[in-house]
Order: sequence, then C-alpha cells, then structure tokens
Amino acid sequence: AKSTTTTATTTTTTVSTTTETTTTTTETTTTTTQTTTTTTETTTTTTETTTTTTETTTTTTETTTTTTETTTTTTETTTT
Repeated sequence: AKSTTTTATTTTTTVSTTTETTTTTTETTTTTTQTTTTTTETTTTTTETTTTTTETTTTTTETTTTTTETTTTTTETTTT
C-alpha cells in the first residue's frame, strides 16, 4: 500500500501601508506704516518806524539906527 500525502501550503501576505502627509503652511504678515508730518511755521515781524523832526528857528534882528546931528553955529560979528 502506497500512501502519498502531498500538502501544499502557500501563504501570501501582502501588507501595504502608504501614509502620505503633506502640510503646507504659508503665513504672510505685511505691516506698512507710513507717517508724513509736515510742519511749516512762518513768523514775519516787520517794524518800520519813520520819524522826521524838522525844527527851524529863524531869528532876524535888524536894528537900524540913524542919528543925524547937525549943529550949525553962525557967528556974525560986525564991527564998525
């Protein structure tokens, strides 16, 4: 008696694990501060003083003295 026992065992185990993680973080912070300050201060002071003083003093003294003295002496002597 011939007994043949054939046992074939085929075990195929396939484990495929794919983990794909894509993380994209984009953070943009833009701060723009523009300050323009213009200060214009103009002070103009004009003082003009004109003083004109004219003083005229005229003193005229005219003295005219005319003295006429006439002395006439007549002496007549007649002797005879």
